[in-house]
Amino acid sequence: MIPPHRKNHSTALQQRFTQERFPQFRYSREKATWIGELRPRKNSPMYIVSITHRQYEVPKVYVLHPTLPPKPPHTYSDGSLCLYYPKEQPWNNQRFIAETILPWAAEWLYFYELWLATGQWYGPEVEHNGVKAAE
Repeated sequence: MIPPHRKNHSTALQQRFTQERFPQFRYSREKATWIGELRPRKNSPMYIVSITHRQYEVPKVYVLHPTLPPKPPHTYSDGSLCLYYPKEQPWNNQRFIAETILPWAAEWLYFYELWLATGQWYGPEVEHNGVKAAE
């Protein structure tokens, strides 16, 4: 296991740690993207997920397969998943994608499946000006 550091993690270190924790994810240096499979529950379908991340930027997570319906809850206009409330700043470049973004994406998929089954989002959400946010 790679010990945590106080400085920003390089792409190489992020890649190494992600490979250790999630060996099913492969990294493309040209696209600065990891692509791999996530299954939030034993009986869930296999989701193919991409995580695009350049150092000093916020990672963006997309579900490539299966195709999500138009405008599912807690997604941004570009189709990326809303995994956390940005104002709380739980993500920074001193954290590992494999310890934050990937588990958060699996959790999002779990709540997405519940939403598909019930029509209600059971995951955490934040109110914006008195209205629950869909982003």
